[in-house]
Amino acid sequence: MVKRLFISMFFVAFFYLYSNAQFNPYVELKSGVAANHKDTGMLAVEFGTTYKWLDVALYADIQSNNFWKEYSGEVNIHKEEGYNPNRNHNADFGYFTNTSLQMVAKIDIVRLFATDSRHSLKVGGGYGVIRYQKAWSKSDFPDNSSVEYNLTTKSDIGRLGSLYVSYGYKVKPKLIVGTYFGGTYYPSIGLSLRRNF
Repeated sequence: MVKRLFISMFFVAFFYLYSNAQFNPYVELKSGVAANHKDTGMLAVEFGTTYKWLDVALYADIQSNNFWKEYSGEVNIHKEEGYNPNRNHNADFGYFTNTSLQMVAKIDIVRLFATDSRHSLKVGGGYGVIRYQKAWSKSDFPDNSSVEYNLTTKSDIGRLGSLYVSYGYKVKPKLIVGTYFGGTYYPSIGLSLRRNF
């Protein structure tokens, strides 16, 4: 019920702004690192429109712990000797990539009270679909285990929401730089660059 209400509100707001010639489009890029997950980065792009103190947008992001690493998993099983993890030099590894597509809405608290301010403080969130992709390996098993090396991959699609808080400063009439906190899966902190049209 909440999902349908949010989606309906998004489309009503979008078409209202467009039909009343209040369509002020923008594009915003975000990049950051996860606040509570080691070696995890985030990249995002947001296409939207602004009406007074409200942003309504389509948002896409990717979050992963393998932006700066390269993984190579290899398992060799020899017919005569069987599997030997020491001979094949298989190191344990694990990585994931989460990608999402959402509809987001944000309220600019500063513009509620000061429409000409160069500062903005926005609070908002979104809802959409997310794809989880994960791979990991393990070679440290008990002596009584029949498994010596295990390699697992997993991929799934689901629905997930997000919450964001951001600050921006207008360096030029149509260019805004800022910082943000929040995210879809692992909350991240980072920088943003926004261009109004």
